[in-house]
Amino acid sequence: MISETILRLRQATYLLPALAAIALAAPACSDDPSTNVGSDVPIGDVEPDVSDEDADEDTSPDAEADTEVDADVAVDTGVDTGVDPGPEEPPTFLLTINELPAAMNGSQPYTDAAGELQPYFWRVNRDDFTIDAWVDPKGGAADWDTLEVNCIDSEDVPLDVGELAAMPSTADDGWRQAFIDGWPEDLAVTCSASITGPFGSASSEVSFLTATLDAARDPFVTVDPWLVTLSRDIFRVVLSDNADGTVGVRSIFEAQGNGVPDFDEAFFALGLMSETNAAAAAAVKNQLIDSIRGETNRIYGLDANGQPTDAGAIPISIVFEGDPGAPSPSDFNGVSFSMIALGGDGQVSDQNMGTFGRALLDWNNQEVEDNTEYGLGVFPAALVRRIVIEPLGALLAKDIMPHLGGTPFGDAPGDELFIGKDDVVIGDLSGTTKNRYEVYSTVMELGGLAVASILTHEIGHSLGLVPIGPPPEGLFSEVPGAGFIAGPSTEAHIDTAGLNVMQTGGTTNWFDVFTSLPELNPLNRAYLRRRLVVGP
Repeated sequence: MISETILRLRQATYLLPALAAIALAAPACSDDPSTNVGSDVPIGDVEPDVSDEDADEDTSPDAEADTEVDADVAVDTGVDTGVDPGPEEPPTFLLTINELPAAMNGSQPYTDAAGELQPYFWRVNRDDFTIDAWVDPKGGAADWDTLEVNCIDSEDVPLDVGELAAMPSTADDGWRQAFIDGWPEDLAVTCSASITGPFGSASSEVSFLTATLDAARDPFVTVDPWLVTLSRDIFRVVLSDNADGTVGVRSIFEAQGNGVPDFDEAFFALGLMSETNAAAAAAVKNQLIDSIRGETNRIYGLDANGQPTDAGAIPISIVFEGDPGAPSPSDFNGVSFSMIALGGDGQVSDQNMGTFGRALLDWNNQEVEDNTEYGLGVFPAALVRRIVIEPLGALLAKDIMPHLGGTPFGDAPGDELFIGKDDVVIGDLSGTTKNRYEVYSTVMELGGLAVASILTHEIGHSLGLVPIGPPPEGLFSEVPGAGFIAGPSTEAHIDTAGLNVMQTGGTTNWFDVFTSLPELNPLNRAYLRRRLVVGP
């Protein structure tokens, strides 16, 4: 019997590299940017997975923010500002747009491939963007009552900003924000701000362009409905033994299917679901789908029902096949909703390359997409393949994988105490049941996170991510010189520091899973919120 300590070590050693490093927030896919919208499978080679060290670039909001000590204020510490002074230093302060960090908001030039500094400016949606002020809560204190923000156009004409109010979504009270609606278009704007604290003052500045978000560049003229399908059946999984004890996983295309949904078949092969205990398999599947749904909604900022939370949310709705009120895949008419398949595998070339998903690329989200055809969708079989092709992954899977003599979840006595349940108390379990639960809970948590990351990544491509080139036409895909680019950002991908959804599989640092969750980076989030005007 494996002790809890050893089991936890095994989980950290085997599962994180197998799940997180391979797919977590960084699924490898190939969506050829030259592919015409509405065409069949995008073409283009997938780069093999390569490791990449994290960049040293500071992309926190305060990067390169300007501070200057006001001598008169700094010495007069007896003034009661009503705030905790904190460190005896001036505030670390940033004025920005659309919640972009300083390294991404245009206040600093980027370095091109030739090593030359290139200034750039964002085009904001003149009818819906934000001006934001940020004070680092770990730095010197600031008195928000002293905040002054002024914006002028290129003719020195002042523009009305209004009051910057607290953002209720931020727990640290470090942000103030004003929503701008109805500024004139085609302006070159410079905004400057200052703030004072008990130990000094700080200032910051940002410049940008205003533009109208016309229909040809608007990714969400209306809320975009998406269906995630679970019933696709066009593959048959074939397992083979390798000399080193690992398992080969291949998927054979069968146009008429083999009677087993592709989503289920991959997890039957792994042993996460039982082929002989239908009730247990359904409970595991429902719990896994709930995990995937929850993480998908979190990444896109949606509520528990997959709907936009407020006026500033990403205007997309996501439902899963079988949800109450969800359409059927057979209802697809190319007009009412887009859809993507969750289940199956890629083409043979994709299986050889280690691809975890593909989707049609649609700049500015101008069309309705069907990502359920052969060669498209999210590929759980690819996750299983990568887990069991690793010697340590195969060793862990040996306990549950039928092909290796393991017992699938749902087929062992005691499994009923935890499968499909979210309120398990580990102290109530003992022996083998406790060990199996440790494996189960880890696979469910990281597996759900990995699949959700691939799903949001692929949907992101069909929403128009990531436009090639620098602003205002692009979102820095294929601009390797930008200081905040942490690794290869090719073929409509971008790799910035941390677990960002639209990077490629080869650039993920799986140790990040210990400190953060996969997110959309600020540039992609601002685009999806319709606050930037991107494109020619």
